[in-house]
Amino acid sequence: MKRLLLLLVLSFNFSFAQTRDEKEIRKIMNDFMESIKTRNEAQYLSLFQEPVLWTGIYKDRTQAKRLEKNPKAEYYFADDYKAFIKGFKDDKSEEKFDNIKIVEDGAVASANFDYSFWYDGKMENWGKEIWTLMKINGIWKITSVTFSMDLAKYFPQPSLNERTKK
Repeated sequence: MKRLLLLLVLSFNFSFAQTRDEKEIRKIMNDFMESIKTRNEAQYLSLFQEPVLWTGIYKDRTQAKRLEKNPKAEYYFADDYKAFIKGFKDDKSEEKFDNIKIVEDGAVASANFDYSFWYDGKMENWGKEIWTLMKINGIWKITSVTFSMDLAKYFPQPSLNERTKK
């Protein structure tokens, strides 16, 4: 019985252990958030590997609200990661990540997480974000960013507890 209990405790601890690559990817995620907050364009640009796909889509309910105001509002968009960072004119923008899940094999990875985008202390939008990354010359680089978006003025983000219920 003691062996079984020890085995369960050890397997539980190992299930939450992070690989070195996962720790490096989480550092990239932290650097991404920090570079937006501090408007550190050089740090931000260093996180990517060309070509980079940057696409977003409004969730159905937010798109319906947008269409009420503008019947020609586009559902999805493609952008440029360089334009994203250049769009910050002050230090009031911030992006936050939680509910992070990383899958990697030492060469490629995906990071799936919930995000929220803030301006001047107020949440503007939120949704799911998915990155793909490649390890190039021993360094992880972001190669694509795809995200869904709800506008917080229409639909507040549920709590983390609500978002992680299954």
